[in-house]
Amino acid sequence: MEVNQYLEMFIEESKDHLQACSEHLLELEKNPDDLAIVGEIFRSAHTLKGMSATMGFEDLADLTHKMENVLDAIRNEKIHVSPEILDVVFESVDHLEEMVMDIANGGDGKRDVSSTVAQLKRIELGEYAIPEVVATTETPVAAVASMLEYDGFEQTVISQSAEQGFNAFEISVKLREDCLLKAARVFMVFEILEKYGDVIKSNPSVEKLEDEQFDQQFYVAFVTKESAEDMQKKIMKVSEV
Repeated sequence: MEVNQYLEMFIEESKDHLQACSEHLLELEKNPDDLAIVGEIFRSAHTLKGMSATMGFEDLADLTHKMENVLDAIRNEKIHVSPEILDVVFESVDHLEEMVMDIANGGDGKRDVSSTVAQLKRIELGEYAIPEVVATTETPVAAVASMLEYDGFEQTVISQSAEQGFNAFEISVKLREDCLLKAARVFMVFEILEKYGDVIKSNPSVEKLEDEQFDQQFYVAFVTKESAEDMQKKIMKVSEV
């Protein structure tokens, strides 16, 4: 087929479908249980995949196909919408827009999307473990005492940290019921916490967490210069493991 004859139409229609995907994703962010919205995004992705394959833009078609698979799993209720999954789908759409723009500028639409593709595959296979992380709002360190009990030394550390301008949070981390390798998830959470501050205490203890002697939820007392919102975003990235 003569690609150039249809290229302009392909580019315009691709832009329209990607714009529709972006708008529906914003709606889905507000209404994550609305499967009708997921269906709309799926249809746009399906059409874009078919057009891309027909035009010979295999990288574009492949990424769209991977995104379509995730959307299909969501609409069939095999997986549930979460902020983390939406972030990956948004990222996919961003890549697709850049690829279409490259084609419009005379390029071949190739782009390194291997990281995004890998995440989409893990989501589709149900291997994208999503911890539900709840951090307290930013609170003076000395005020934190709801989920954990502190001995004298720990209270001293908290007080001294407050004097030095640190924030303290008690973070509740809840792993999905079907989460595999819980100790690995714990390790990733602690690695992030220790990068941005100091862990004061955990419940259960670190030893029990490493031995997976807990159900799905654990608590950590933590001091940092970061805000609660920033730390929550950082911790949620453990879902990419």
